[in-house]
Amino acid sequence: MQIRRLARVLTATAAVVLVSLGLIGASWYTGTITGHPASAVATPSTPMVGVPTGATVDGIEVQRLPSITVTARRSDVGTTR
Repeated sequence: MQIRRLARVLTATAAVVLVSLGLIGASWYTGTITGHPASAVATPSTPMVGVPTGATVDGIEVQRLPSITVTARRSDVGTTR
């Protein structure tokens, strides 16, 4: 009987701790603890490098970004780690 009670108490305590940590993490992510909005945290510190194409989509200017090179082994394609 004592072991079951101890297991229930430990499970409840772990649940409270996990929920608390989740709420603290969520409030930090949205910026409510520091008082700063989340958008201020998510803004990039360096501007994006792009060449304007002159086209617009939904009122937003379209820019062409520089190309990138991706290198992979055929044996790695389709595998998950």
